[in-house]
This record gives sequence, C-alpha cells and structure tokens, in this order.
Amino acid sequence: MRKLLCATDLSMRAERAVRRAAGLAQQHGAELLLLHVVDDDQPHHIIEARQAEARAHLESGAAALPGGRDSIAAIEVVAGNAFEAIARYALEWNAELIVMGAHRRRALVDVFVGSTLERVLRADGVPVLVVNTGEHGPYRDVLLALDISPASTRAVQAARSLGLLDGGISVVHAYDAAFTGMLEGSGASPDEARAYSEAWEREARARLRAFLAANDLADRRIELTIDSGSPYDAIHHAVAQQAPQLLVVGTRGLTGLKRVFLGSVADRVLREIECDILAVPPPRAARR
Repeated sequence: MRKLLCATDLSMRAERAVRRAAGLAQQHGAELLLLHVVDDDQPHHIIEARQAEARAHLESGAAALPGGRDSIAAIEVVAGNAFEAIARYALEWNAELIVMGAHRRRALVDVFVGSTLERVLRADGVPVLVVNTGEHGPYRDVLLALDISPASTRAVQAARSLGLLDGGISVVHAYDAAFTGMLEGSGASPDEARAYSEAWEREARARLRAFLAANDLADRRIELTIDSGSPYDAIHHAVAQQAPQLLVVGTRGLTGLKRVFLGSVADRVLREIECDILAVPPPRAARR
C-alpha cells in the first residue's frame, strides 16, 4: 500500500475512519490524503467560512493521530459534490484505497440515489475500507466472505496487495443446496435427505478449497465456515460468532433499478454489519 485517501465529513463516524487511515499510513509507510468536501449549494461566504473552519479542525486534530501530523501527506478542503470530489481526488492521487466512515441510511434517498459511500463503490473501481470501530492497530483477524466468483477473486487479491492478510484468516461461504426443500417434501426418508445435503456440502467445501488454492491461500491455516443458508445470513452469523476485526467482501457493481429490485448482499453487509469492512468493487471498465 503506497497511497490512500480518507474522505471525512467531520462526524464522529468519520473521525474513526481518519484514525484508521492514519494508522494504516504509519503501518505501511504510505502517503495519506485527507479530504473534506463542503457542500457548494450555499452562499459563497458561507462556503469559504466552512472551508476555513474545516481545515483548522483537521490541522489541529492531526497531531493526535497515529504517527502525528507526519502521517498525513496532504489535507484538501474543497467545495463541491462529495461523491464527485472523492472520485476525482482518488483518480488524481492514484489512491489504492479509499477510507470512509459508515454512513447513516436515509430510506428511499439511499435506495434510489445511493449514499456517497455506495456511489463511490459503484464508480471508482477502488477498494473502499468502511470503518465502524475505533481501533487503529493492524488487523489481526480477517474474515473473507467468498462466493467463489470473480468478485471474490478480486477481493482476495486486493486485500493481499494492500497488506491486510498478514494476520489470522477465516472464511465464510454460503452454498445453494438445490432442490433440498423439494426433496424433503417428496417423501424421501430423513436419511436420504441428509445424505443429499451432505453431498452438496462436500462439493461446496471442495470447490472452496480449490478456490483458496488458486488464490495462493492453500498453505494458510484458515477456519472455514460453510453454510447452506442465504449469503447475508451466513456472513452475519459468522461475524457474530467470530468477531473479526475486518470483513472482506467483493461487490458486483450493479446500478440503477437492477440494484433496487435485485438487491445486493454487499449493500446489506455495508448497511448492517458493525465491524470494519473492505469492499472491493469491479474495475471501472466492468461497470454494467
């Protein structure tokens, strides 16, 4: 990790993200750009006053960050649209990671338009670390949520390249045991239904181990959680049981009404899971 961007709205949620970003910069010897965007839909004198106030706040708080003021390569306070500014600075800064605080959901506004966080994920193609906790040391326990898809491959590769897989690793994977419900209602004996379910689990486990081997994780000691339930339920349960410091998920980049009506496991994870989350989107060229 060489360059990261932390976008802050100066809220308490964002303060946690700033501390985490500074800690990562110190840990990896990376350059950190701290960015705050003032809404430009207000009188000019108010914009200037809020920019000056925000810069003073960020400068004064820098000394208390991990690594102190030296942990921040640059502080930018600009006027504009938050999503557009983050996207522009991430591109200009060549950021390998964007760090943000969790956002407050606003019902239909976020569903149809998307929060700043969700819009950044859908547009930039840059991994986003969503910070929910106040810790800022190295991630010691990382949970990979894998569905054995290209999105999962990107997530593992990104987490590794960012130096976030140096601690303990566990994996949660949900599989679809096709026709199990129909089998149970067709008059099959409990032993037959159980044997069918166990066969599906063995196949899912074999596919998962092959995926880990293909992604150079076969030699790591990894705890596997394999569940036949819904992907979100499997992730939620694994997080509750294991209390990881970081959850890694891949996103698929769905947009518009397709996202609204089909939903997204990653979207729900970002809204409802409380640990830190690394969300890895598809490259910008793969948007659809």
